[in-house]
Amino acid sequence: MLSLSSLPSTVVPSLPFSPGRFANGGQWAGCSSQQVVLFQTLQEALREIDLPETQDLPQGVSHSQLCICVLGSPLPYLSLLLEAGQRSPGDALLCLSPSWLSRSSSSLLVHKAVMFDLGGRTFLSTFNPPRRVTYFLSCDPWTKEEVSLGTDCPSGGSGPLGQFWEDVLNTRVLLQKAKIHCPPTLALLLPKGQMGLGEGRTGGVKVMHLEMGVEEWENSTQNEVDAFLESEGVRGSERVVLRCSGGRFVGEATSPPVYLSRDKDEVWAKVSYLLPQLLPGEAVLLEAYCSPLKPGLRVEDRTWEQYTDCRAQVADLSFRLCAIVTRSPQDLPLLYKLVCRVGVSATPLSHCHSLCQSLETTLLECGFTDPAMATSLRRLATDTTLSCFRVVMETESSMTADDRGGAGGQTDMIGVDLLFTMDGSSITTVVLGFHSSLCLHSSLLEQGIGMESCDSGIEGWNRGTLLLTPLTRSQCYLMQGKTILVVGAGGHSKKFIWKAVKHYQLKILLVDSDPAHFAFQLVDHFLALPDLTDHRRDEQHCSSICDWLSSSGLHPDGCVCFWDDCVVLASIVCDRLGLRGPPTEAIRIAKEKSRTHRHLLGLLRSTRTNLISVEQPSGQADGLVEFRDCERRERQQNGMVNMEGDSMRAMADFDRGDLFSEVIGKPKAASPPSPFTSHSSSFSQSFGTFQPTAPLLSPSPSSYAVPCIHVESSLDLEKATRGGAGGAGGFGVGVVRFPAIMKLEYGAGAVGVRKVGSLEESLAHFERIGGDLREETDYPGIGLCWGNAMTLMEYVGGTEHDVDLVLFEGRLEGAFVSDNGPTRAPAFTETAAQMPSGLAADKRVQLIHAAYHACLGCSLRDGVFNVEMKMTEVGPKLIEINARMGGFYLRDWILELYGVDILMSAFMVSCGIRPCLPSATSLPARGHFAGVMVVVSQHLQALRDTATPERLRRLHNEGTLRLNELADEDELISGEYEEPFCNIGIRDAHSAANARQRLLALCQGLGLHCPPRYDLGYFLSHFN
Repeated sequence: MLSLSSLPSTVVPSLPFSPGRFANGGQWAGCSSQQVVLFQTLQEALREIDLPETQDLPQGVSHSQLCICVLGSPLPYLSLLLEAGQRSPGDALLCLSPSWLSRSSSSLLVHKAVMFDLGGRTFLSTFNPPRRVTYFLSCDPWTKEEVSLGTDCPSGGSGPLGQFWEDVLNTRVLLQKAKIHCPPTLALLLPKGQMGLGEGRTGGVKVMHLEMGVEEWENSTQNEVDAFLESEGVRGSERVVLRCSGGRFVGEATSPPVYLSRDKDEVWAKVSYLLPQLLPGEAVLLEAYCSPLKPGLRVEDRTWEQYTDCRAQVADLSFRLCAIVTRSPQDLPLLYKLVCRVGVSATPLSHCHSLCQSLETTLLECGFTDPAMATSLRRLATDTTLSCFRVVMETESSMTADDRGGAGGQTDMIGVDLLFTMDGSSITTVVLGFHSSLCLHSSLLEQGIGMESCDSGIEGWNRGTLLLTPLTRSQCYLMQGKTILVVGAGGHSKKFIWKAVKHYQLKILLVDSDPAHFAFQLVDHFLALPDLTDHRRDEQHCSSICDWLSSSGLHPDGCVCFWDDCVVLASIVCDRLGLRGPPTEAIRIAKEKSRTHRHLLGLLRSTRTNLISVEQPSGQADGLVEFRDCERRERQQNGMVNMEGDSMRAMADFDRGDLFSEVIGKPKAASPPSPFTSHSSSFSQSFGTFQPTAPLLSPSPSSYAVPCIHVESSLDLEKATRGGAGGAGGFGVGVVRFPAIMKLEYGAGAVGVRKVGSLEESLAHFERIGGDLREETDYPGIGLCWGNAMTLMEYVGGTEHDVDLVLFEGRLEGAFVSDNGPTRAPAFTETAAQMPSGLAADKRVQLIHAAYHACLGCSLRDGVFNVEMKMTEVGPKLIEINARMGGFYLRDWILELYGVDILMSAFMVSCGIRPCLPSATSLPARGHFAGVMVVVSQHLQALRDTATPERLRRLHNEGTLRLNELADEDELISGEYEEPFCNIGIRDAHSAANARQRLLALCQGLGLHCPPRYDLGYFLSHFN
C-alpha cells in the first residue's frame, strides 16, 4: 500500500489503474498516464488517512470567489488542501495537469480540478465558466511548467524559487552571510558562465571554481580537498558528508548525502568520480559531519536477573529537527510545525525513511528531563528557523519578477532541516538546508505531534499559520480595484485608514462635513456635505449622496462607516443602494445604548430561531409615556437638547408592524428599485432585513443585558429609582438600582461617564452634563450631534473587556478579546489594556459567544463590530455594542499579533466577500501587547518635555514602542472632560508579564508614570 511517509514528493507510484474504481471513470479516457497516476495517488493517500475517495461533483455544491489552486502531485500540499477545504469548502482545488488551467489576460483560470470540501470529501469538478485562481502553488511533476508566468495571480512559490532554495550551496552561502551556523563546507563548482556564485570563502563555506580541461586542475582540486580534511572545522569530526548540489541535484530525492570516513584516498576517489559528471551550475559538496545530540544513559525497566543475563544493545541513534515556517501577511516569519526525525546514526536521516516524533519526547530520550531545558531548546530552534526565513524574505525582496517566477511569486512556506550539536559545553543549532514542500508532505501523518501548549503563539503546532497568508493574499487579490464609499472621515485617530487603502489598491469615495478635511487629498473622490452632522436630515443626506454618485458615474461595490456619528446614515445609504450591511433598525438599536439593552431584554423566543421584540415603539416602557408633556417643558429648563419632535429616539423608532408581519410571513410593501442597485442587490433581502436571532444551544441574549433607562429629564431619573409600570418583558423601570452608571446615550470615548450612588448624585450629574455638554461644538467628536440625552445603567462589577467581531451572513468569522485595566475615578476613561486576554480559555469563549449572540439579537449580521463587555462572577454582561470597527489601538494590535486586518475585513464584508480566516476564535498570537493611555490632564508637562509627540514617533519608528495617536498636537489642552491623547504599547514575543514590566520601565523613563495621581503600576497590576 502507498505510504505517505515513504513516498518522495518527486516520485509518483506506478500502480495499475482501474477507472471504474473512482469517480467518473469515463473522464479519464483521453487523459495522459501522468494524470491517471496522480489521481490514483490521491485516492491511495485519502484511504491511508481514512477519508472517502473522490466522487463526481453533486448538484447544488457551491463555492465562493476564493480559489486556492495547487498544480501537481497531491502529496506535498495535501495538508494545506484538506485544511483549506474544511475552512472554506469548495475553494481548495487540485489540478493534476497544466492542461486543466489556462491564462486569460493577467488572470489564471482553472477549468477542471479535484475540489476539497468539508470533512475531507473531494469531488472531481469541471467549471464552466472557469474559476479565477486567487492563490497558486505548484509542485512536482509540474514545477517547471510556467503556467502562472505573465499573470498577476498571487503565488506561494514557483519553479525558479524552489530550484534556488533547494540548492544547498546557494542556501549555505546566504545563511553564512547572515551569521547562521551551517556545517563547514567545501564546494567544487562548475560555474555557469558569468552567473552564479563567485569563488571565495563566506564564513565556513568555501567555493572553488572548476576549470575542466585545464591542465593540472585535478592536482589543485585534490590539494583543496586534502586541505579541507585537515582544516580546524573538520578535524574534530568523526566523518565527512558528500553530496551534489544545483542543476539536476536539487532536493533530497535527487541528491542524497553519503557518509565517508576522513581517509583522504577514499574521499578523493569519490570526489574525482563525481567531478567529470557535473554540468554547468552544479557542484560537489564536501562538508564536515556535525554530530547531533545523542541519547544519554537510560534506566532499564527490568529485573536484576534480566539485566545481568541479557543486557539489551541500545542502538546508536541520532535525530534532526524538521521545521515548517510560513510567511505572515505582514512579511513576518511564523513557525507552523516543529518535529524531530529519529534514526540510526550510521546512515543519513531521510524525511521519507525515518521516524517522526515531538521534540519533547526526543529530548527526554536524550536525558534532558528538565522542562525548562526543553523550553529553552525549543525556543533556540524556533529562533533559528525564523531567522532562516528572514534570509529567504530579504533575498527575494531584491529579486526580479522573472527570478521569482512571476510578479506575484514569493516563498510563503519552507521547510528547514537543522540539528542540535555540542559546541564545547553549550548546545547550538546547525542548519542543513531548505525544502520547499518535503517537510510539509512527510509530516502529514504526524498532525497530532507538537501541539503542546506554549507561552507564545509562535511556538508549538500553530495550525492557523499555514492558511493565514494564502487566504489573506487571495482576499486582497479579490479586493484590488474595488470602489468603497466611506461615510464620515472621522478625526485624527482615523488617519491610518487612508494609508491602508492605498496599500490595498482600493478606490475610496469619501463623504464628510468638512471640505478641508485632511483626508480630502488621500482619497479618489470627495463629497463635502456641510450639514452632515444634522442627523435629523439623514434621509436627505442619503439622497444627496446618491445624486452625487449618479451624476459622477460612480458605482461603489460597498459602503462602510468607521465614525460613530455616521453609522445610521451609512446604513440608510446601503439600503438605498442595495449594498451589503446591517439593516438600519439594527444600527439604530446599537447606536442608542439603553435601547440596546432594552431590546435584548424584551426579546421573546418564537417557535423558530427568529425572535420578536416586545420593546415599546419608542423603546421605553409604557409607564413613561404619560410624562411626555411634562418632559417637553422640563428639558428646556435642564438644558437637555432635543433634535426632532420629542427626542432623537423618534429617529430610532421602527415600524413594529413590518417586524411582526415578517415573523408571521406576511409580505411587506416593496420599495421602489434603486438606480444604483449593484450586482449584489439580488442578495439584499437576506442582509437588509431586520431579523434578530438567538442561539438554540446557548443562553438567550437577554441574559447579557443590564437594566437601564433612557434619561431626558429629571422625571426619568425619579421614575427609574422610585418604581413604575412594568415595561417590556416584565421589566419595570423602577428596577435600576444604585450604584449605577450615567453616561451620554450617544456618547463616545467615555466622556461624561460617572458612577453615581444615589438619586441625588445622578440628578446633580444630569444637571452638570445639561449645562456643559449641550451641542456638537461643546466637544466635537463624542456624539453630541445626536443630542445629549443620557443613560442610567445599573452598575455591574467585574473585569472589562473588548471583543472585536467579524461577521458575515450571521456567521462568526473572527473574534479577538482584549483586557481593559481599571478606569480612572471618578470618570471612566480607559487607562491600560492588554492583548491577548489573560482570562482562562473558557472565559474568553464565554465573552465571544455573549458578544456574538448579542449582535445577532440586534440583527447585526454583516460587518466588523466592537462589543464592550464585563466578565462578572455570574458570566458576561454587555456594556454596549459599537456598530463599527473598534477604535484606538485595537486594529493595529490585532494586525500585529494575529496578522488579521479588521479594516480590510470591514471593506470585504461591505463588498460581499467573505473574510475567511484559518480560525474564527483560536488564531495563535505572535506575542503579547500591553499599553497605557496618555491623558493631557496628567501628562501635559511630559508631553512638552520628556515625551513629546515627536520623540514618541521616533521611538515608534525605531520599534521601541507602538504609538497610536488619538488627537492632534494642537489638542494639548486640559479640561474636565477629556479623551486620551495617545496610547503607548509594548509588544513582547514571549510573556505578557514581560510586556507590562518593559512598558512600566519605559513610561518611567518618559515621565509618564506619575503616582499616586496616575499610577501606571497600579493600572497594569490588574492584569497579573
